[in-house]
Amino acid sequence: MNKSKDKTMKEFLENNAYFVDFFNAYFFDGERVLKPENCEELDSEMNDSNMELEKHVDVIRKYNDGSLYSAFIIENQSRVDASMVVRAAAYEYVAYDRMLKKLKKNKTKEKLPMVNILVFYTGERPWNASRQLSQLVEVDERFKSYFHDYQMQ
Repeated sequence: MNKSKDKTMKEFLENNAYFVDFFNAYFFDGERVLKPENCEELDSEMNDSNMELEKHVDVIRKYNDGSLYSAFIIENQSRVDASMVVRAAAYEYVAYDRMLKKLKKNKTKEKLPMVNILVFYTGERPWNASRQLSQLVEVDERFKSYFHDYQMQ
């Protein structure tokens, strides 16, 4: 995809109605559980000096309807990226870290919202990169029960 198509896709995904449609399709078989009016835009910059991560996700929203409190991220990919599963894990970590720092700053004792990431692949070739961390990491059987096998949606 060229830059203008990437920009068009980002603008499309920034529409809360379309944004929640992706998650409703993936998590709820298309049932309209998530409602666009319950989305709040969050900063898409995923910068973390500890990890030397200076990236941004395409779209991130905090969702709260009184019964469901979550953060949702969509990352649009027009090319297969062998490191995408690691990037997704890093984005999730940075989102949690950022929300935790905000709670501490506000001296709030509430729990963090769960972070859900969908990678929306629009490339022409089939996705052939790893979808979970264990496909990239040599996991010794003796440590398998301790390995955190991040799985990308």
